[in-house]
Amino acid sequence: MTTKKILFLLALVTLVLFVSGCTEELSAEEIAEQMQEKDANIQDYSYTMQITLYIGNQTQESEIQFLKKKPDKMKAVTLKPEEEAGTIVASDGEFMWTYVPKTNTVTKMEMPETSTQGETDYVGLISDLLNETDVSLLGMEEIDGRPAYLLETSPKDEEEGFRFTDGMKLWVDKETWMPLRCEIYDSKGNPAQKTEIHDLEINTDIPDSEFVFEVPEGATVKTVDLDSFELPEEITLEEARETAGFEFLVPEYLPEGYAFNYSMVSKESLTVPEEQTLETVILRYENEKGDIIFLSETVYEKEIPEDSEAAITNYAENVTINGIDGKYLAFGDLKILRWEIGDIDLILTTALEKDEVLRIAESLQETA
Repeated sequence: MTTKKILFLLALVTLVLFVSGCTEELSAEEIAEQMQEKDANIQDYSYTMQITLYIGNQTQESEIQFLKKKPDKMKAVTLKPEEEAGTIVASDGEFMWTYVPKTNTVTKMEMPETSTQGETDYVGLISDLLNETDVSLLGMEEIDGRPAYLLETSPKDEEEGFRFTDGMKLWVDKETWMPLRCEIYDSKGNPAQKTEIHDLEINTDIPDSEFVFEVPEGATVKTVDLDSFELPEEITLEEARETAGFEFLVPEYLPEGYAFNYSMVSKESLTVPEEQTLETVILRYENEKGDIIFLSETVYEKEIPEDSEAAITNYAENVTINGIDGKYLAFGDLKILRWEIGDIDLILTTALEKDEVLRIAESLQETA
């Protein structure tokens, strides 16, 4: 899921939780009606968002300037960190543009032709969220001089399987219902992410010109057709071996209770430039509780430059897997290990502890 979608869902979840915490007698349909009534008075808004990620014993801070104009215009400009400054995601309602100054590349994507979401769609999403979350109202606090409701959320006790967050605190602006602050915690109560909104402005009549994107001189443009992009089919290991164009690796060790679930083979990407075509095999393992292990193995037709890695890898811990250097990242309950075996770029993602992650990785060895 993209950052923009996550931020939208965060805003929507915040509004839903606010209503559910203060109006226990309302049905999901009534909650949706009240939310839409309040939202109908907002035509545009802008703010600066500061995000702090807690990665292991370190933190990564970023800052994004965000503008939104109904019904379908938006723009997000990265201000920090310095190595990502100037990254732009903008939509004029017809196309979505993503510009990365570090590589001077632009991705152009035509927006899907969908009608405005109706009340039924809102109700369906809201009902799911209310069924999956326990919410309590802790009181009122001021954020940047604005009165805000302080809410605490947690997964329902019966929920099983991996979840990135074990709880959130949300500060919701009393006047606008906009989320002003969100703090996410892992299953041990440690902070995983903090998001703060500053300089919030509502209904300032943002001009359409703010959302028009001009391709920088010399930039490489890649056009993405979402209609032709399909998720890979879930297949067996044997089918994956017949489909894949390279010999992928299978772990010889799995923690007790885990078994193979399915695999996928993909020869497409929405992000990698066409001249660096790739092929990826994904292996998914699961136990009875719903805990998951994902193993992604990718080969590139053209070598990826070393400086093209995401800035977040700067916060990863250096580890060794069978004498090979790797990067280990603990982000909330999520553990990510990345390393290479021959021409294969491997990424192992799970909620298991570090020693188990490394043991799985060490059981993956290139055949002689």
